Amino acid sequence: MAITAYENLQIVRGTVAADGTRTAGYGFKVTKLSTGKYTLTFNNDFAEKPSVVATLDGEAWSLLDNTHVSDATTERVTVITGNSAGDVADRPFHFIAMG
Repeated sequence: MAITAYENLQIVRGTVAADGTRTAGYGFKVTKLSTGKYTLTFNNDFAEKPSVVATLDGEAWSLLDNTHVSDATTERVTVITGNSAGDVADRPFHFIAMG
């Protein structure tokens, strides 16, 4: 079954390990900036700012552990992950960017 959209969409998806290693997906580079802070740079710029969703990977985490999307542009996005105490912490995550 094909997906029908009202616009011509670019989609980039991937999985990133806690140490900042790309473990799945293509079309992006990942840079670990500091503890729990990662920048995803897209190989091809989006036509406009994409919608980006990220979620933690794995079952080892509390439901209070978290991930946030920040500073999305047509070229890159920052993902910040944290622990159940609300502190920034390294966590593996999945993401999808579409626009």
